[in-house]
Amino acid sequence: MRERTLRMTVATAVALAASAALAPMAQAAPAAGAATGLAKADFNGDGVADAATAAPRATVSGHQGAGYIAVTYGSRTLALKDQTRKVHHQNSTGVPGGAEADDQFGSSLTTADLDGDGYTDLVVGSRGEDSADLYASGTLTVLWGAKGGLTGGTVVKGVGGEQLGRALTSGDFDGDGHLDLATGTSVSYGPFGRSTGPARTEAMDVRVDGAEEEFWNTPALAAGDVNGDGISDVVVVVSHGEGELPYHGPRLVEYFAGSRDGLTAAQVLKDAKTGQNLDGGRDVAVGDLDRDGHADIVLGRSGEEDMDGTEEVTALGGAVEIVRGTASGPDTTTPRTLFHQDSANVPGTAEYGDDFGAAVSLGDVNGDGRLDLAIGAPGEDVGTLAGAGSVTVLPGGATGLTATGAKSFTQDTTSVPGTAEQADAFGGAVHLADTTGDGRTELFAGAPRENSSAGGVWALRGASTQVTATGSASFGPSALGMASSQGNLGASFNG
Repeated sequence: MRERTLRMTVATAVALAASAALAPMAQAAPAAGAATGLAKADFNGDGVADAATAAPRATVSGHQGAGYIAVTYGSRTLALKDQTRKVHHQNSTGVPGGAEADDQFGSSLTTADLDGDGYTDLVVGSRGEDSADLYASGTLTVLWGAKGGLTGGTVVKGVGGEQLGRALTSGDFDGDGHLDLATGTSVSYGPFGRSTGPARTEAMDVRVDGAEEEFWNTPALAAGDVNGDGISDVVVVVSHGEGELPYHGPRLVEYFAGSRDGLTAAQVLKDAKTGQNLDGGRDVAVGDLDRDGHADIVLGRSGEEDMDGTEEVTALGGAVEIVRGTASGPDTTTPRTLFHQDSANVPGTAEYGDDFGAAVSLGDVNGDGRLDLAIGAPGEDVGTLAGAGSVTVLPGGATGLTATGAKSFTQDTTSVPGTAEQADAFGGAVHLADTTGDGRTELFAGAPRENSSAGGVWALRGASTQVTATGSASFGPSALGMASSQGNLGASFNG
């Protein structure tokens, strides 16, 4: 579904309000990256990855659209179905603020050890939050990691109309050893204090083609070291339009290189031979697919219809495209790799509206040290059930991703809980995280329209060969003790 959103504005000020600061717990071992180099979210410091998902439109204490997040704490001993899950919202003890209608707590999520205490922190965006008399200013709430799990919180506020918290990613953008946050409108540089917030904040402008442009759909951000200089870069896919057009405009890819001074100005990626803008699509992931020391860019290009202004290679039903990283940044000179459902060995058949590539996530599902790719196709039909949705996993190979050995899953796949139903949008969000601690990432899939948009989340185990449905689990709002309203549980995961 293509949803029109308000125009983004650049932040002109950032105010900070903090809850009572909690003393950091005893130092724990920092969360290490996997063999593939991707960071691991470990909120309680037990050495096993945790995962967070959002229900941003859920009713909390009678307030429609207040939103909540649900955290799954990983365990080496518990089955997926028995892993501990905890809900946090703005009425939870220790979380700043209060639940209000349309706050959309959980609009975006990212993870980083912002205060350097060895515990991963969770940053939660609330795009609809009003601050004092500032309408739709938005906020970021940092839930601090600790030995017992996430606790307390610090709030960073946006300015009127900014909708701070629409999009989020984290990385070390100035190479000082402290993790930073990028939102599309601002960059907050670490170190972060629990009572003082970020060390500094700068504007970030994704409006690269003129101040009068409007933005359609929610921009997607991802971070990684594309040029291999040891400093994180940011890649943004954003849809531009002008005036009151009834559909989105060109979807651009913007590259913000990191530097010792922080993120540099945006570079719009263009095909070096044709001069056409690269088609950005709906989602983006960044990781070193070929293990050459440069992170590559995965573009989830789920739509068949783009306005003029981008390359005309969009595949029926959607596709994912790989842009290689090099010492000089993204490589737009050599031919780029494209995978879609009509590619050899990719399960399924390309059909209009599949939305293949609407969500993408990288991780190592079989523990071989190579990155694999999960691809959501929430518009995929399952039999006669329109929009039931599917998820496909492409394995990593010696030179990057390959379709050989690819597998696809739906709610009708044997051992996957539940039953496929029309418009569930299974695969509307995907996430790879090793919550069992065996060196293989699990596949988390969200179905935000499950049960009349109450939503739901599925977890499938990683295995030595590929993801397996054996031993998989699922949960919905009722299992979390929350009302089964139209909350869109599984709309997003922590990046």
